[in-house]
Amino acid sequence: MDTLVVIPWGVSMKIPQDIRETLEPDESVIWSDKPLRTPFILKGIVFAIIGIPWIALPLIIIIKASPKILLNPEILLFMIFWYGISILVFFASPLYSLLVWKNVYYVLTNRRLIVRKGLVGIDYDTLNLDLIQQVNLNVGFWDKKYGTGTLIVQATGVRPISLYAVREPRKVYEVINRAVREIKEHS
Repeated sequence: MDTLVVIPWGVSMKIPQDIRETLEPDESVIWSDKPLRTPFILKGIVFAIIGIPWIALPLIIIIKASPKILLNPEILLFMIFWYGISILVFFASPLYSLLVWKNVYYVLTNRRLIVRKGLVGIDYDTLNLDLIQQVNLNVGFWDKKYGTGTLIVQATGVRPISLYAVREPRKVYEVINRAVREIKEHS
């Protein structure tokens, strides 16, 4: 059974069992959420849009030369290879985001930030609050449209942890900063 947590501005969220099992007995949850699905998936589409000229270039060249050239087996094989690789490269990111979304979950406790993610296996990124040096908030095109944002949490000596498609990002930004200040004042 999932634990129900009410975050400061009244939204209720159930914490998955596997994350609850990682919490220490004296650790309390301050905030938890999943990324909003649509902007989380759409962030990968930008890469696919950049690939449109890459995909269109061979067609333009062939149409300019002669459409009959497509009947040549070598050219046809090249086109199949070209478009197969192009589709794989440019559409892998949004497809990956779509598949991984169900496992992504964010939890802020009174001691650490936990990000659960993964497609086949589940990975947990944790960062102790006393190590956090800086929290950045980015609001991109899709974020503006859906009222979300990306929080980038940085600490010395480790790679930044990103929280994508966070609902009410300014409030979450403040909650994280307040938790970091409190842990550093009591240390």
